[in-house]
Amino acid sequence: MSGRHMIRRLQTGLALALVLSLPLAAEAARPLFGNGQFEIPPPQQQSLVRPSGVSMEQAASMVQRQTGGRVLSTTAVDRGFEVRVLVDGKRVKKVFVDSRGNIRGAD
Repeated sequence: MSGRHMIRRLQTGLALALVLSLPLAAEAARPLFGNGQFEIPPPQQQSLVRPSGVSMEQAASMVQRQTGGRVLSTTAVDRGFEVRVLVDGKRVKKVFVDSRGNIRGAD
């Protein structure tokens, strides 16, 4: 048997093994995607509600009531929200509302 003939047989054998293993690979992936449908699950949506309970909207409303000003923006930060509020129509204040609803900087 020549070297060329041996290489050809080896290539044929490898191709056959690859084709025969495809159904096994698809079956192994099925539990990952459910019911054999290859769909990528959507990314988890980040909730605006903090674990302890104050939402971004609630934080803005609390600051508006306490200061009497106009809320310009609300940003989620570590352990709460930073609310920018226009006070007296001329000053912008940054007020922090923690995840429990405690307000700092509204004075």
